[in-house]
Parts: sequence; structure tokens; C-alpha cells
Amino acid sequence: MKNTNLLVIISVFFLTFFAVPSYAWDHSVQLGYGYSHDPNNVHYNNSGFLLSGDIIPLRHTCWTYWSVGGALGQWHSNAPANNNVTTASVDLNLRLYPMRVQPVYSPYFLASLGPAYLSKQRLGTNTQGSHMAAQINLGLGTEIHCFDVNLRMVHYSNASLATPNDGFNILYLLSFGYLFS
Repeated sequence: MKNTNLLVIISVFFLTFFAVPSYAWDHSVQLGYGYSHDPNNVHYNNSGFLLSGDIIPLRHTCWTYWSVGGALGQWHSNAPANNNVTTASVDLNLRLYPMRVQPVYSPYFLASLGPAYLSKQRLGTNTQGSHMAAQINLGLGTEIHCFDVNLRMVHYSNASLATPNDGFNILYLLSFGYLFS
């Protein structure tokens, strides 16, 4: 049942954005898997998938790429209760390219921040005060020809706008993507 729900979410995401010409991808779509211990409770681990992509390009220079992106996440904890949460976010993305070796290899730093909706307020032993939170991504990656690989950290928090604010993290998320130019 859980895998069926994830497949439905992924299918709707792809059909929505690839079937409508006004949402033509300018940069990339990525699918990643992450796994790490829960920093708030070392006895449990968090893991899951994140599907993300750039929806609206904002500004592209030789050093930076700004866009509005979207992401769908399916997260799991091995804690005895509150094992799963699904997230949906819209965020402002930045890729900073410290060096460009065109057209083959472009390493970058990535950062994104935006509002996220959490299907549940608890994941494992971590509790959020509301279903709304911020999704923050920080990482490193590289673009090689038409492919994209990155390693990032994902953090969800309500920024203390509601209590409690335990937040939750996926410290190591490896994503693979395809570049659309």
C-alpha cells in the first residue's frame, strides 16, 4: 500500500509537469535516496526518497543558477511508531558554480529553502507543531554532459513558529538527475 501511494504521487508529478508545455524543464529533474541516523535519537534511522526538479527558471549566469523548484518526499523511520511521512515543497533553489569546465563537467554547491507540507506531524520520535514546515537542502554536486549527480542534506523544521519544533533530517541523500536545456 505504501509503495502504491508513492508510485501514484510520482506519476501525478511527472504527468502534471511533463504533459503541460508551459512547464517545460529548463534545468533538471532528480530522484534521490537518503539514509542517516536520526540526530535527535541515535537509536533510530531515517531514510527515504526525494523527487525534485526545477519548475520555473529565474536567473542563469556563468556562476549561478536560480530557480523555483518543487519536491516530493517519502520518508521512513525505523522507530516503533510514526514510521512514515510524505512531504511536498516549493522552494527557491540556488546552484553556485565555482568553476565551469564546459561543456563536460560543472561542479556546484546547492542550496534551497521553501515551505513544505508534511502529511503527519511526527516522524519517529520527532514532532513538528504543524503540518507546515520549511525544507532546507544543502549539498555538492556535478553536472556531467546531460546528467546530474549530487549529495545533499535535507532538513525539515517549522523554524520555531509552532511548538514543538524537533525537526527531522536526512543527512546523506544521493540524487541522480537528467538535465534539460
